Amino acid sequence: LHPSVIDRGTQMKKKAQEKLVSPSDFMRQLRPGLYSDSTTRDQHQLKAEVLSYHLDTITERNETHDFELFCRKLCERTICPNLRPATGPEGGGDSKADTETTPVADEISKLYCGMANSGSERWAFAFSAKKTWADKARSDVAGIIATNRGYEKIFFVTSRAARAKDRARVEQELTEKYGVAVTIHDRGWIVDEVIDKNRRDLAHNYLGIGDKT
Repeated sequence: LHPSVIDRGTQMKKKAQEKLVSPSDFMRQLRPGLYSDSTTRDQHQLKAEVLSYHLDTITERNETHDFELFCRKLCERTICPNLRPATGPEGGGDSKADTETTPVADEISKLYCGMANSGSERWAFAFSAKKTWADKARSDVAGIIATNRGYEKIFFVTSRAARAKDRARVEQELTEKYGVAVTIHDRGWIVDEVIDKNRRDLAHNYLGIGDKT
């Protein structure tokens, strides 16, 4: 073939390749919001000691409702996303679950990034900023069990700092007493999840602390 014909064929092939769109680029154009690098993301600045102090003084500022909302959002990120707030006379308040899991179909549950069985089992969550966290955990778990809703796991999140051995002792005590797995997360867990795992946006949006750039 004449060189000009070869060159023309090469150019046509190159133009055809330039028009091709990869599957990822096509989906990015179709659903840009699903790709983290498609839009500018806010950066949040917050130091661990600031968050720790804020959590320690929640009750002094009468911000327990904000703390409960923050805890639910944090648990949705870290434990299971299918949580619903407990509202009305049946839920919320002392000795009741602050939130609980809502049933999810098996097909949908596989898409969640939560803990195993969070879509099929009924789990209860209680949040507290009270200084006497151990006594509050006992009363909240007792109240949740008394509802007879068939919870298979109970999570108690406190804004207070608790020694690991004390948490383990209360967890074991309540688990053995009621036959339901009880997990206690304290301030150290909150700080680790927010600061070390970079979920500062939750503290900014629901506790009103930290800077956004």
